Amino acid sequence: MENLIVERVRKDLDSRNTVIRELYTSKKLIGSVNAFLLKNGGNKTDIDDLMTYGVMNFIKQCYRPLFELASPAEAYIFSIIKYEWIKRNKNKLKLVDEEHRPELSTGMTIMDQLIDNERKEALKAAMKKLDDKCRKVLTLWASDIKMREIALRMHYKSDGMARKKKHECLGKLKLLTNHI
Repeated sequence: MENLIVERVRKDLDSRNTVIRELYTSKKLIGSVNAFLLKNGGNKTDIDDLMTYGVMNFIKQCYRPLFELASPAEAYIFSIIKYEWIKRNKNKLKLVDEEHRPELSTGMTIMDQLIDNERKEALKAAMKKLDDKCRKVLTLWASDIKMREIALRMHYKSDGMARKKKHECLGKLKLLTNHI
């Protein structure tokens, strides 16, 4: 029964146009679309716009060779309209949020930068409390120096020893940053 409307759309131009008129005047479809959109912040323009969007997308789907309708056309069109409304609404909300979010050139908000600066200061203070060897190992490691190179520079027997020292120093640093 549902696929009869698909066949009518595919039949010829007059038949397709008749289906379009029927859908645009369907009390069931108009009622559910009006109720949904008005309940969710839509207006008359949104209703008209989305009715056109929904019906035209349905008609396009009818021309896809494997398209079969498993539910009434009104339900299918309503779901197209509903998801388009949600998508449009998300985009509007995203734009509003971005407009009211003060950002710096790095893309960070002012609050993000303040928190980042506090963390950097806490890290600097904690690093000063570490012994020289730990400070040097962590500085080399943070500079992406390979563990083998750190072992050579720090006169450790192996890169495994350098790795162990790095872990010890990171543990000390974490303890110190938790107490600041």
